[in-house]
Amino acid sequence: MFRACCLILALILAGCGGTQTSPVEGIVTLDGKPLVGASVQFVPQGKGRDATGETDKNGEFAMSTFKPRDGALPGNYKVVISPPTGAADTAQYATAEEAMAAAKSQTKKESTASRFPQKYARPDQTPLTQEVPVQGKVRFELKS
Repeated sequence: MFRACCLILALILAGCGGTQTSPVEGIVTLDGKPLVGASVQFVPQGKGRDATGETDKNGEFAMSTFKPRDGALPGNYKVVISPPTGAADTAQYATAEEAMAAAKSQTKKESTASRFPQKYARPDQTPLTQEVPVQGKVRFELKS
């Protein structure tokens, strides 16, 4: 009897740990160019949990749900992409050239944010969807 109870308990516990994520990586472009510093959010359609990521200098991202770069839970998602924030960089610069380069980069981010189509940033308007698990890298090509 004791063994049967232990076996049943072990089977129940094994079934409860089924929240496995699937890796999701991709690229976001705006008018054919990599979108730098954008926020990518997968909003589950039904039961699930959001996954988030941020694009790098090449427009590439990796999704995270429970820990960095662990992917997303299987399911269907609306994809919400928010433009670069354009927040001021508070880092100290060693030279005037570094400060000027940072200022130029900031101006570029602000111009990207100003032409960013807001429909992609709203869960109720975004036309983007994604099913997880995915095969290979996903690509979101936005148009302004």
